[in-house]
Amino acid sequence: MSAAPSLGRAALPLVLSDVALQGARYAFILYLGSQSLSYLGSFLMGGAVGSLLGVLTDFGISQHWLRLGVKDARLTRRTYTGVLLGKILCSLLGLLLLDLLVVGGLWNVTTPLAMAIGVFLMTLQALGDTCEAVGLLFHRYATVALFRLLLSLGMYAIPLACGVLLAQAHYSDGIFITLVTAAVGGVVLSSLYIWKVAGAFHGQEGTRVGYGEAWWNARWLGLNQLAVVVDVRAPLIILGFMLGETAVGLYGLVQRTTAVVELAWASISRLLLTSYSELVGEHGAQRMRMQVIHSGRVTAVIMAAAAICVWGSALLLVRIAEWSRETILAISLLQWAVVAIGLSSFKRPFVSGLIAIHQERAVCRVNVLSAVVGLLLVPVCIAYLDIWGPVVAWVILEAVASVLMVHLFLSLARTVRPNQEPPLPQPAVL
Repeated sequence: MSAAPSLGRAALPLVLSDVALQGARYAFILYLGSQSLSYLGSFLMGGAVGSLLGVLTDFGISQHWLRLGVKDARLTRRTYTGVLLGKILCSLLGLLLLDLLVVGGLWNVTTPLAMAIGVFLMTLQALGDTCEAVGLLFHRYATVALFRLLLSLGMYAIPLACGVLLAQAHYSDGIFITLVTAAVGGVVLSSLYIWKVAGAFHGQEGTRVGYGEAWWNARWLGLNQLAVVVDVRAPLIILGFMLGETAVGLYGLVQRTTAVVELAWASISRLLLTSYSELVGEHGAQRMRMQVIHSGRVTAVIMAAAAICVWGSALLLVRIAEWSRETILAISLLQWAVVAIGLSSFKRPFVSGLIAIHQERAVCRVNVLSAVVGLLLVPVCIAYLDIWGPVVAWVILEAVASVLMVHLFLSLARTVRPNQEPPLPQPAVL
């Protein structure tokens, strides 16, 4: 049986399980925000730092593995365990460094526990991405879907239920129990996930590719992912330094609302990359090119319809009821954030198509440029536009990046002929 039909049948359970995971995560964030925007701001700042730490430890390894064949000699049980050990050690060193900055007073945080848990959960996600990559590669789709559901319960839903119950007496105690329970649940489930996925190798031993070599082999994908994370997460950290944690909580709540779509797309992109890579190998790049263009058109229609619904609902809500100033501001920010996330979603199929034909360096150049410009543009926009600054910069950067990604894909996909193996990436300078 070929891998493509199996993936097609498993696509719906995988998407639904990811919806459950992202929904539970979003409900967790809503609860923290309802209790305290300051707590939420600290948690989201920690999540931003944790995402940066996670992408540095993974550095494209998980995405690189998705392109490998099941029988590829470079991916064995020894490689899998070695890479995971390297990720864990690097994550612990990063957490230790962050703790030293906070304890030493170099980074003042009003709610350090919330920030620490935010960092910790995001670093656990980097380990989960490795497990997902191996599970998808070996067609263990049921395992991936199952653990997404378990993580949605153990890391978010159950801790949230504990917090809601305890909040009736002391809300601060409720938040404390919620955060600690989420961290403990994440450790237990991540450990179980690592052990379960290790069974996919069926006792393979073979040669071992160490963490350093795997990190270097995926360097272009890693640099690309780092640029994306900086582009998305850096505004939260910059906003926290310039306007404080409450502003981060308000803006972060809006960003995380749209990030439900972004995180779902991250999951779908893994399926697209797997499917496009197999399609290139079987039929050549032209067949894949047609599929990518079709996916882009469908995405554009869906996101345009969603944006129209959000804008219409927001205008209706503002007119029919009295809202606080913060709520009206959040609704207004959400309207434009939906435009930005729509542009980001539109480019996703084209990014997956470029990576499938081993053109990650082209993707990397665009994303690195966007990240560098964002680091310069966001502080300027905040200085002049206050909390609106990150949203304005977000829309501008996503519009430019979408145009560039579509242009690059349409140009480069023509260079790969049917039944021709995509060229392996060679060392190059950005």
